[in-house]
Amino acid sequence: MKKVELHVDALAVIVLVFAASFGFNLYQRYQYSSLLQEHTQLQWKAQDTEFNWKIAKGRLEKCTAAAKASVVPPTAAK
Repeated sequence: MKKVELHVDALAVIVLVFAASFGFNLYQRYQYSSLLQEHTQLQWKAQDTEFNWKIAKGRLEKCTAAAKASVVPPTAAK
């Protein structure tokens, strides 16, 4: 029967790879959380901007229509 040996340097490499992998996963999770929060804030900001744009466009159209209705044509002024 063969005897299985685990060398200390192999164990150290395995532990190092595991620790590096775990650290990288934590870093990715932090980056993901940060980007998700930024994305959510930008989505809300875009929605607010679109809403404000629609309100301003509606007011401008209303004002333009009122201005056109109150303007006397130049030929009728004579």
